Parts: sequence; structure tokens; C-alpha cells
Amino acid sequence: MYPAVYSLHLHLEDQHPVTFRANDDLINIVNLDRSRKSMLTEFFALNRVDENAKRLLYKEFLEYYVWNQQNKDWTPQKKKTVIGRIVTANPFEGKRYYLRILLNHVRGPLLFDDLKIVDGVVAPTFRKAATMHELLQRDSSLEDCLQESSLYQMPSSLRRLFVTILVYCNPTNRMELWKRFEQDMSDDFKSTEDSISNVRTQVLKSISFTIESMGKDINSYHLLDDDICFDEEEFQSREIDDELAVEILEEDIAASQSLNNGPGGTGKTFLYRALLATVRSIKLVALATASSGVAAPILPGGQTAHSRFKLPLDTDERNTCCVSKQIALANLLRAAKLIIWDEAPMTRKQHIEAFDKMLRDINDSDVTFGAKVVVFGGDFRQVLPVVRKGTRQQQVNSSSVYSYL
Repeated sequence: MYPAVYSLHLHLEDQHPVTFRANDDLINIVNLDRSRKSMLTEFFALNRVDENAKRLLYKEFLEYYVWNQQNKDWTPQKKKTVIGRIVTANPFEGKRYYLRILLNHVRGPLLFDDLKIVDGVVAPTFRKAATMHELLQRDSSLEDCLQESSLYQMPSSLRRLFVTILVYCNPTNRMELWKRFEQDMSDDFKSTEDSISNVRTQVLKSISFTIESMGKDINSYHLLDDDICFDEEEFQSREIDDELAVEILEEDIAASQSLNNGPGGTGKTFLYRALLATVRSIKLVALATASSGVAAPILPGGQTAHSRFKLPLDTDERNTCCVSKQIALANLLRAAKLIIWDEAPMTRKQHIEAFDKMLRDINDSDVTFGAKVVVFGGDFRQVLPVVRKGTRQQQVNSSSVYSYL
């Protein structure tokens, strides 16, 4: 309640949100002067004309200025005790995250690009500028990120952020970060566990499960002096339990009786949901995936194929999915009776081949896809044809559209 805390906008250049009514003309909205303004853009603008503003960090602005939402500008005020907090950015967000670090340490920038200038040298990226300012050398930015998040994030969200930092940011002080934020990440378990050791075990299990879902091992990060061990059978079954707990809608179960006369407009998704509901309703594991993050959430329990199968980012024929036989994901894939992959024609042939090799490996099978039932779906009309250059004109080899599967 006191002191008051206000969030400050954080966005990359020309990527701030604009509010408008549903029936407004978008061209007029884009052309309005106020549509080009945000707290951050007007912070830069005021620095260009106000010497007092140039002495302040972005987060200190609310002590001397008040944001007028109607006029989209900063108005001077008498100094008061107000805490300005720049909207949190996850290290996985890249440019936006490093922009936030610079805004917390650089005074008086006039433009986004001014934040890249360090001792007269223009850095190519925000990350490089943060490095030149020595803001990344002691991992203080990661600690600041966790500290701010601990003030308002739920413990489960804080644990996910902690894992993201471990996996993608490679901090040098992992054990120190764990010791400092262990209590903040433990609050939800304190009410259900009867001892401190049990609370710690549950927190580490949660962290380990998330790390393993990213294809890593918690012991490679050395959070404790000794290796972290759990009841392997209990731990390995968690992914399967989570899949079996996916909600099954009555309308999806009923859909299996209407496949030949579905209502107008139903199609692939209608079929996918019917298949998933039928398999899950008899307590069997069915996995729903899609090639894009837009299509995946449409399916109950859906994930992207890259996330679920740990597909390689490179498409070299020698690359394989990052799934060991010993991890929980391998158990889940072995237990799956049905795997659905929507938008399959939009993925690369090498990804499907890597998926095939992985299923054969973890199932100890020479049969295609490890003898699993795999449903590939999608619209081949969404696949771009392969264009080959001729001597006079570009010719399209239409057979190439179908050959890569």
C-alpha cells in the first residue's frame, strides 16, 4: 500500500500497444499522434527538452513527473515517494530483456539507439551495450530479475523463471541464486508439507521436472553440494499423470459419434478432438502437437512439436531429437497410444525423420515411428512450392510439394 508502486511501459521501438475501439478506422488510429506515444517514447522526448529529466533513470521518473494517460505526456510534480517499476522482462525475450537492463542504468537517453552508445562507441545490440557497461559480468541483472519477480510472482512462476535463467542464461552464481531465492520459490509448499526438508524436496522436484522438460538434468547446474536424487518411479510418472489429467469435454466425446455428419465448418480440428477424447476417456495417453505455436493451443493439452519432441533446431540429417531413454519424456512417449501432429506439411522433412529415429530408439523398435499410432494432419495448400531457376524464367516443380513427406 505504501509507498505506491507503478509499472512503467517496456517495449522495443515501434512495438508499443495501442488501444482503440472495435469500430474505429485503423488507418486513422495509426495516423494519430497519440498512437505513436507511450511512457517510454515520452521519456525520451522529455529528455530532449528538460535538463532535470536527463539526470533521472527511467524508473526514477515517477518521483518528479506524473503520467497523463489522456494526453500521453509527462507532467512535472513535487517530489514524492513513489516507486517506478519497469515491466519485467524474461531473459528468454532477448532484446527486450537487455533493453530493460540498460534503462535501469543509463540516464538521459534521447532515443532507443542512444542506449547502445557506450563511451562514444555504438554497440550493435542492446546485449552488447549491456556487456560494454559491464552490467552482465557479475550476473547482477539476473539477480535483479529474480528479486523483482519475487515481489509479485506466484512461486510456481518464479520457479519457471529460475529454470529459464539456468538453462538459457548460464549464470555463474547458480548456487548463490538458489540460496537467495529458495524461500520465495517454496511458499506454496510450506502449507502442505510438514518439514523444511520435505518443502525443499518438493521445490527441487518441481524445478527438476521443468528442467527435464527442456532436455536438461538438474544435477548439471550444481545447485547443492551433492547430487539431487528422487524416487525415480514417482518422478518418471509425473508427465504421464499430467497428460492423463487433461480435461476431456463432453462435446469432444460426443464428436466421435458425428464424424460423418459434423456441423458445417468442422474439419481437421473436429477430428483431432474426437480422437483425443476417445483415447483419453479410457485412461490412455494421447499427445496433441502442432508445428506452430498458434495451432497448438487449439487442441486440448496441445504443445508445439519442437517443445514436445525436442526437435533439433538445425536440419542436418545427422541431427536427432534431444530425448534420452532415461528421462520422463521418454516414458511418456512410450506410454502414448496416439500422437497427433497438426500442420505437419509445414515442418521440414528432416524433423519428421528425426522424430521417427527418436521413437524407434526409445521403443527399441525397427518399425516406423516405433510402432506408435501417429496421425499427421495439415493442409498441403499452405506449403510453399520449391522454385527452381531456369534460363529464362522460374519454373515450379509441383511434385516437390508432396515429395518431402
